Amino acid sequence: MENNSRIGVDKYFLQMANLVGERSTCRRRKVGCVLVDSSNHVVATGYNGVPTHFEHCLDSPCEGAFYPSGQGLEKCLAVHAEQNAFLQLRSNDTLTAYLTVSPCITCAKMFANSRVTRIVATHEYAQSLAKQVLDKAKIKIDVIDDNSNTREF
Repeated sequence: MENNSRIGVDKYFLQMANLVGERSTCRRRKVGCVLVDSSNHVVATGYNGVPTHFEHCLDSPCEGAFYPSGQGLEKCLAVHAEQNAFLQLRSNDTLTAYLTVSPCITCAKMFANSRVTRIVATHEYAQSLAKQVLDKAKIKIDVIDDNSNTREF
């Protein structure tokens, strides 16, 4: 008999990614990343924000802070949540990445060169090249919305 009162693994880690993203210092978007090993243990977390010892974008916005999503990325000083999580990583296991938003092309290339085999996100970041890179790397991508509906990206 299934216990419907217990939260599922994907939803649990996605909620954790949302909480991690709340630490973001980026004015543009709060992004969180949780890397989980094959035993469902958290091995690293990351959120987006400027490099260590830089003034926070919340206090002093960088030039990229006011561009629309997906534009002006070269003017943004934030290190991406996925990149910060990988900087903490000390695991050689296969991994699942839980994200508040699917990866951009830069992070997709990083995932393609990693031990991540699955990405679960709550929102799509529509960059077709990022999806192509992840598909070629054979990394499964699932998008789970707030109602727990799952679809492949």
